[in-house]
Amino acid sequence: MREPNSVNVFLYRMVEGRREYLLSKRTANPELALPAFWQGITGGMESGETLEETAPREVYEESGIIISNLLSSEYAYEYPIKAEWKSNYSKDASFIKEYVYSAETKEEPTLSNEYSEFGWFNLDKAMILLNFGNNQEAILQVEASLNAK
Repeated sequence: MREPNSVNVFLYRMVEGRREYLLSKRTANPELALPAFWQGITGGMESGETLEETAPREVYEESGIIISNLLSSEYAYEYPIKAEWKSNYSKDASFIKEYVYSAETKEEPTLSNEYSEFGWFNLDKAMILLNFGNNQEAILQVEASLNAK
């Protein structure tokens, strides 16, 4: 059984003093009722794992990038567990809570087969692309947390 907790990690790089975020376009997965959409790197917590262990593991699995400078945005949100996912969770779980993080990198990703493409985007362009779920609010919270550093 999967834990009903997940991470959403926005990797970023600095280019000429400006922040660019790595976004990846998820490949549509009709079996899981997921369309193609742009996002940061996401993934579920495994049993016995902490969020701070989940985030770098997922980043590495989905991008090939090793991070060591994980920063919590102190923001989290919930979304309902779809019927297509229900068999992966305990019967009493109805929602997944997703915790939002960021990390700076200088590496280029090698995407897993969960994604069809990636790009580095400034916040304005990222806001246009992040049109699924709570992704826009998540990146705004990351931007606020990084600006507060």
